[in-house]
Amino acid sequence: MKIRPSKSRPRHSRPLGIVGFLVLALFLSSVAARAQQAPAKEPNVDKLLTQGDAYYVKADYKLAIGCYLEASALSQSRMNLSKAYFGLSLCYFYLRDTASTVKYLKRVMEVDSQKEISPLFYPAPFIELFKQAQQDAAGTAPPGTEVVTPPKPAPAKAEPEKKAGGEAVPQNAAPPAEDQKKTAPAAAPVPKAQPERPVFKPEDFGITDEEKGGHWEVGAHYSWWSVNLFKGIFESKLTDELGKSIQNEIVKQSGMIQAGLAKLSYSQSLSFDSSGTSSGLEIRYYSRGRAGTFSLGVGFEKSYMKLILAGTARQDYLSGSTASIDVNSSIAFSPFTTQANFRWEIGANQRLTPFFTLGVGFAPLSGTFSYTYTGTYKAGSLQQSLSGSKVQTFDELGQEIDFSFPSILVVFQLDFGLKVELAKGLFLSGEAGIWDGFMLRGGLAYRF
Repeated sequence: MKIRPSKSRPRHSRPLGIVGFLVLALFLSSVAARAQQAPAKEPNVDKLLTQGDAYYVKADYKLAIGCYLEASALSQSRMNLSKAYFGLSLCYFYLRDTASTVKYLKRVMEVDSQKEISPLFYPAPFIELFKQAQQDAAGTAPPGTEVVTPPKPAPAKAEPEKKAGGEAVPQNAAPPAEDQKKTAPAAAPVPKAQPERPVFKPEDFGITDEEKGGHWEVGAHYSWWSVNLFKGIFESKLTDELGKSIQNEIVKQSGMIQAGLAKLSYSQSLSFDSSGTSSGLEIRYYSRGRAGTFSLGVGFEKSYMKLILAGTARQDYLSGSTASIDVNSSIAFSPFTTQANFRWEIGANQRLTPFFTLGVGFAPLSGTFSYTYTGTYKAGSLQQSLSGSKVQTFDELGQEIDFSFPSILVVFQLDFGLKVELAKGLFLSGEAGIWDGFMLRGGLAYRF
């Protein structure tokens, strides 16, 4: 009996189909998961870039490099990749690794070919490397590059030929023009000369071996300023209270001329003005020496501040008599201030450098209030002159009027300035800004 082969499907075909379906589903789910996770990575990239920028400002370049490298590995955004690569190029530049600087500048050009930077904010050697990377990305040689033409090959020696009549033709004789055209080798294409990569010495960075670490700067300055902002502490209430002190002095002087006077009304038109000067010493620390743009300073300031209160005052009495005077008064104090500030310079290793400063300081507050007055007392046909003066400390004045002077003066500083290097390490500076008033300052400093 013959056994016929079975026509049924093999038993293993169904499991293979199930396995294939599972593999396809797993692949599609992983692709979808990656698509969902890709946008979520960018917030982490932003945090890494921000942290890298913070380390860069502090001159912690190795920590900044770690943040920028991780950001470049995670990011899929051209803008974020450009920021990360540019940060890496700057860090390696200040670490004096020119090869790595060029490497990451090229990557910047790959993802952001339109990027531009200003010579005001970066050292000249870095600007040159950036321009070189731009030119390499554009495939053009920099202007002034010399194109070298290769020498023509020397013609091969030929056997002497004989003319009719037995005369020999010299070996170096030029062949006929037609033969020259036939035998002349094709001109080889002239390759474009590749621009040489600039090589910088440490001096090009403005840094010598002995100037790698932190450096100190000592300076002296003198300021002229107005305390128009500071006088607001006094102006609203103090004008009225000082007016009461002046009124009491008028009544006292009038009573010495005519007894039994009763007050009717009092009026005054007093206004504030202000001025001040200060001189001081300052010590600054640059963590990166000449390569750094950030510094921490501690200053000691001796100031002279003066608030001037001037105008007229008039006292009327029930009897019809009047006393009117012209008043010149002032509040003077000369605090000794200790303050800390932070300075950021825009660009490094430039002869003319802009900067801005932010700081705060404290000083014990004490001073004097003084005034002088002259005027006239009139009662009918009686007319008599009035004059007087008075000097009081803040404590004495506070006991007489309802006003409490602060015991501590807080000073806020925000100014912008320019400094010029007169000689190596010697700087002349000028500043304008706010120092509890509008300030102008000039100074001289030496960095060692």
